Amino acid sequence: MMRRSASRRRLRWRLQWRAILALTVIWVILWGNYSLVDIVVGMVVSWLVTVTFPLPPIRYRGRPRLVGTLKLAATTLVDLAVASWGLAAAAFRPRVDFQPAVIRVRLRSNQDLYQVETAELISIVPGSIVIDARRSTRTLYLHLVDVTGPDDVERARAHSLTVERRLLEAIGSKADIAALGEKAQREKEQA
Repeated sequence: MMRRSASRRRLRWRLQWRAILALTVIWVILWGNYSLVDIVVGMVVSWLVTVTFPLPPIRYRGRPRLVGTLKLAATTLVDLAVASWGLAAAAFRPRVDFQPAVIRVRLRSNQDLYQVETAELISIVPGSIVIDARRSTRTLYLHLVDVTGPDDVERARAHSLTVERRLLEAIGSKADIAALGEKAQREKEQA
């Protein structure tokens, strides 16, 4: 027990250079001053933030893939355009009659990074937002703006799993992609 506590204290005070650098850049951009004093103050504040609010390390074994990343970017832009157009068209109807719903989507990947990124990609598209994410079961709860029946629920669930697959094809490791394919195959066999 004592060893774990000492280990956590060491982790808390370690220098997280990437986080400090990113927060310093944000600090300087927000203040709009690019002097040496502002950069140093930004670094000190960034270090204090990383010490006060330590994040657990994210283990990432994948690698970015150019074709997968381009496909993910293109399909996300298409999703954004289609959803925005649909909501704009609905807003100009004489009678707006949305039927919202909350659905549960169990993800297939077993990594925190992929769960968070999938939730972000789903949430940036208008008409759906992730309202809860369960790490223990890898489950996302989505609020959908307009659901007319069970087919819309299944379409939204399938779309969420497609977003997860595209993400893994863009930044996942070969083992992660293979495991995703195996889980999808098992789900098909059980259905």
